[in-house]
Amino acid sequence: MERHPPHVLEEPHMMTSDDLPGLHLPDVDAHSDLGGLGPVELHHPTQDIDADGIPDTESVQTANGTDIWTDMDHDGVADHVKAIDRDGAYAAWEFHQRPDGTSEWVRTDKGELGK
Repeated sequence: MERHPPHVLEEPHMMTSDDLPGLHLPDVDAHSDLGGLGPVELHHPTQDIDADGIPDTESVQTANGTDIWTDMDHDGVADHVKAIDRDGAYAAWEFHQRPDGTSEWVRTDKGELGK
């Protein structure tokens, strides 16, 4: 039986919070008030929801359900967030940046799945 030399392992990589998609994102739920949230940077978009070939979305499992953050204009800041709670409640918000430098998250949808 032929023996092969053992594989040489690369130097270990120290894992940081930047290696874990979604860890840096705020935890929101369908009943959250995003009034004081401000801009949210997306560091690790992994999905391409508009099929333009550029990842623009991060989905994060939270204690309450799933949050979906999307950067539609690819500027590194989330433009939309959707929260889908385990109990079926959902909500969506859109980020508005005004010319005077102020910004806000505006709720665009809410409800309960199956109702």
